[in-house]
Amino acid sequence: MGQKSLYVVIFLSFCFVQTCFGEGEKNAQQEVKDFSFVQYQEGGGQKWKMNGLSAEVLDNKVNIEYLSALSFGEGTMLKLKAKEGIFDKGENVVHLNDNVVMVSTDGTKLTTDHLVWDAETKNVSTETSVNIKRPDMSITGTGAVCDMEGKTAELKKDISADLVSGESGILSLENGKSQTTITCDGPLELNYKQNRAFFHGNVKVEDLKGSILSDRIDVYFSPQTRRVKCVVARGNVRIINGENVTYSEKAIYLVDQGRVILPNRPKLVIQNNNNAE
Repeated sequence: MGQKSLYVVIFLSFCFVQTCFGEGEKNAQQEVKDFSFVQYQEGGGQKWKMNGLSAEVLDNKVNIEYLSALSFGEGTMLKLKAKEGIFDKGENVVHLNDNVVMVSTDGTKLTTDHLVWDAETKNVSTETSVNIKRPDMSITGTGAVCDMEGKTAELKKDISADLVSGESGILSLENGKSQTTITCDGPLELNYKQNRAFFHGNVKVEDLKGSILSDRIDVYFSPQTRRVKCVVARGNVRIINGENVTYSEKAIYLVDQGRVILPNRPKLVIQNNNNAE
């Protein structure tokens, strides 16, 4: 962090305590009520700002209660809230703890118990359980890294995602919206700019009519509607519909057409429940 920003913190700390506390010099450098801090870009615009109900200013850290922050980027803005925060002035990062909520201008909402926000790069990360919600999906997992400027995210393990398709389910042809659940060991790679998500490791897709199991599932979204438009399963693909199973190395489901393409000679196994007499 630049010297200008550091001076702002020190100035706020001294001014408030001298006018409101009237206590000794040691306490005056440690406690601040209604904490507020702004960091500016070289051109003069705000880069980010941070507020808190109270703050304890230490040599290289600021402990903040009921933290709220805004981070400004090119065409995006992040809102962050947490019950507690620790601002590391040397590293220019903030550790948010307890009821952490992050919302971006594109409607993405992230909730977790602990989040590390890099105020310089605007990236956020966590090693704990995390939930990400968008109009087209809700995802839970353990551990995440999000590049907010690049609009990419990676959830590390134990992934469960509920996706909404505009017409039918992945394996059904019913009218109306359908919810599809995808689980995998991880990781899950999300790219919002390219409107796609890659699920890795023991992937299972389930909807009203059946399920797909494979090593990897690629989901592609419509840029206009944000709904699922295409699903591609790769590696050890098994499509289960009732007691019937289709085996293939690859399966392509075109949601708009309600059609499944199975290249490379798929194998269909049909269970016969009639008992021989």
